[in-house]
Formats: sequence, C-alpha cells, structure tokens
Amino acid sequence: MSRPEQGSLRDLAPAYALGALGPEEMRDFEAFMAGSPETQREVAEFRDVAALLALGEPEAGTVTDLRNRVLARVGEEKSRRFPGSRSGSPGSRIPPAVWGALAASLIAVIGLGAALLSLRGNLARLNRDLAARQERLQAREATLNAILEPGVELYQLTSSGDPDPGIQLFWDRKRSSAIINGFRLKPVPDGKAYQLWFIKDGKPVPSVTFRPEATGHARVEQVPVPTDGKVSAAAITVEPAGGSPQPTSPILLVGPLQKAGAG
Repeated sequence: MSRPEQGSLRDLAPAYALGALGPEEMRDFEAFMAGSPETQREVAEFRDVAALLALGEPEAGTVTDLRNRVLARVGEEKSRRFPGSRSGSPGSRIPPAVWGALAASLIAVIGLGAALLSLRGNLARLNRDLAARQERLQAREATLNAILEPGVELYQLTSSGDPDPGIQLFWDRKRSSAIINGFRLKPVPDGKAYQLWFIKDGKPVPSVTFRPEATGHARVEQVPVPTDGKVSAAAITVEPAGGSPQPTSPILLVGPLQKAGAG
C-alpha cells in the first residue's frame, strides 16, 4: 500500500486539528507533522480557531462571520490542493468522508459556541434582574424599618373633593426627617414637578420636588422637616422642576401634621 504524498498529508491539518482523522491517517499525519514546522503552525492555528468558536471570544467577531471565514479557508485549501481536473492520482485526494467529518466537526463546534453565547447572555440578564430586584427589596426593607421606628407618626395628605390620589407622610420627630409615599398621582408636564411644602407658623416653607413613576407612585426619603417654629401642616403643588421659593399654583393635596387634640 502506497504512502500518502506529503502535499495531501499537509492538507489534513484542518481535519487533524478537529479530530476528524481515522487512526491510520492520524499516524501518517503525525509522522509527517513531526518534521514540518509549517504544518505544526497550521495545526495550532486551526485549533485556535476551534477554541475561539467554542468559547465565543469577543475578538473573533460573530459566530456566523467566523464560521464563514473558516469554511472559506478550508474550501480554498481544498481547491488549491485538489483542483477539479482528474489528472491527479486518486491517492493524492482526501477522501470525501474526511471532508464530511471535518464539516460535521465545524458545525458541532459552531453550534456549541452559539449555544454557549446564548447561555452567557441569558445568565447575564438573569444576574442583572436579580441584582435589580435585590436592590429594590433592600430599599423597601430600609423604608419599612424607618417607618416602624418608635416615635414615627403617619399623616395623610389628600386632595379636596378627589380622594383618589394621596400622599402618606411618615414624620420621624426624633430625627426631624420624613418619608413621603405618594400613590395614584397624576403625571405632570415636562419641566414641572410636584413640590412639598411645610406650613410653619402659618407660612409655606419649600421642601423637595419629585415626579411620579408611570404607575402613579412616588417615594422620597430623608426629607428634612423644619425644627424652628411650629409645623402644623403639609401641602403639595405643581411647580417648575427646580422648585419654587413660593407656591405658584393651587394646592393639590394638603393635610394637618398634628394629632387630633394636640395643642
């Protein structure tokens, strides 16, 4: 049985790199490769390509682009080494089964790479969602702990003649701070915001501004409450987004900040 020519052996580099050779072909190729540094470099290059396909390295570009480049290169090598003419000896051609195994190996590696990329993307999205949910839960827990502190008092700000929207004001007198929790609030125009006012000694004192979410909810924490003077009520108006030193629109919600019977 004649031994394969060196040219045909070198053309087995892609198949060898992907493990698509039979035992006899593998022995012949490895014996040839041991004395051919150029073939060794080609095998290393094909193995790098296979690794990039499997791992989905960013520098390799998209899976489709890389697959096309690899298949094109294999096709060029096949055409260059084995032109369509029939003048060459049968022994100089790579058997069709080898090219079929090579193509199958490439498809399998590309499929694994695409699946891995998809799994990585899904895992990244899940991690982001989990982190966002964890952050929301921690914020809600902190708010709940704050409003359950001893001495925190709850007051309601309501709309005259329209009981739908409302604001809960949790006043921590010990720390002179408040948490406001709005619900069913109507949207405000661009460039506008709701503004909180404390009524101190009968005069409005400007406080924070805020915009509700699309759901109509709003929450603002650590709102300073005036300490010098008597704070008797709180109110809400719509003002420019940066706030106003004095109310410029009618009061939308208002409520007393004194318990019934308090002097």
